[in-house]
Amino acid sequence: MTKIKRIYAYEIIDSRGYPTIEGRLILDNGLDVTTSIPAGTSIGKSEAHELRDNDKMRFDAMGVTKAVSYINDLIGPKLIGVSPLKQQEIDMWLIKADGTKNKSKLGGNTILTISQLMVKAAALDLKVELFRYINSLYQSLFKSAITIEKLPAPIFNIINGGKHANNNLEIQEFQVIPSSSYSFTDAYRIGVEIYHELQRVLAYRNANITVGEEGGFAPDFPTNLDAVEILIETIAQKNLKIGLDVFLGLDVAASHFYHDGKYQIKDKPHPLNSDEYFDFILKLITSYPILVLEDPLYEDDWQSWAKLNQKIPKNVYLVGDDLLTTNKERLEKAIREKTCTTVLIKPNQIGTITETLEVIDLARKNNFNYIVSHRSGETNDSFIADFAVAVQSDFVKFGASARGERLAKYNRLWQIEREELKK
Repeated sequence: MTKIKRIYAYEIIDSRGYPTIEGRLILDNGLDVTTSIPAGTSIGKSEAHELRDNDKMRFDAMGVTKAVSYINDLIGPKLIGVSPLKQQEIDMWLIKADGTKNKSKLGGNTILTISQLMVKAAALDLKVELFRYINSLYQSLFKSAITIEKLPAPIFNIINGGKHANNNLEIQEFQVIPSSSYSFTDAYRIGVEIYHELQRVLAYRNANITVGEEGGFAPDFPTNLDAVEILIETIAQKNLKIGLDVFLGLDVAASHFYHDGKYQIKDKPHPLNSDEYFDFILKLITSYPILVLEDPLYEDDWQSWAKLNQKIPKNVYLVGDDLLTTNKERLEKAIREKTCTTVLIKPNQIGTITETLEVIDLARKNNFNYIVSHRSGETNDSFIADFAVAVQSDFVKFGASARGERLAKYNRLWQIEREELKK
């Protein structure tokens, strides 16, 4: 059995210009893999703790040398001679070694580096595609098979707002979603073409065409609804039918503009109380062809989430990200209280691949939808694309169809469709 010869880590710079961890694992047969870890800008309160140095004299206190040293000096040496196939055992050992509820001792970023390295090393050693190994790992852990039949439908975040852009839009993501009836190849092409058409429409209107953290444009508009209307205009310009060929999605990230019990949004002249804001959201989703609605409410207002879930059309994916944070306990509560229909999956919110798969298994057993997502601070690692195919995610969120760290993931999906699923 192939064993681990060495594990080490170092800092690299992510798409936001801040350090993150890249790790390398070398097997005793000479094979080696690398992986790098994303980071969030808009972070839910229940996410796994991201270990940073907090040294203000270096990288604006965002360095990760402490996390790197944990891998190089503490964790890596203890895994020499261990098989990378022992995914669950290694993940559980890391969780126990950390010993905290939110992985604040070792850091979720530290732990995920090791967890992802194991998955990649095992797949490489077994000479199987990464997505097929993850799929088999799920089956071995939960005694339930996921048949790989398709690629997830892409959600393109082509206008950035909120914490992801330096503009006046409170809503964080304005998305276009090609119909799932399209192949990934066609959906990708449509997303790319709409992106370029949007740039032309914005230029025609003398709007800002700089981009935000996820590659979407970051125009200033008087209201958030103006951005929605621009998307509808752009889709029409491509002779595509809104609500048939292409749908809209919103990541509202409402916790970002919720203060002192009120929602402060430019679409209304005064801060809205919970009832007023609730009516605004209901009108929004009945006025526009919105297919995916993410984090429309404050992350701890479970009662309002349940009320909204009862009111909105059944074809709308009501997505919990800050609400659920890829956390099994929070998902169990959401299922019990019927607060939403879909969980956003981000491995770095929980810290290990085993725990991430546990959340997906819980969702599957309760007929709960799930969407696999990147983070705003990304790298060129395409691991998350293989992961999404492996678990047959309904959709993927990788940002706009621009910037290398986003395209690495979309292009990996394209490669899988072209070279693997047609075999």
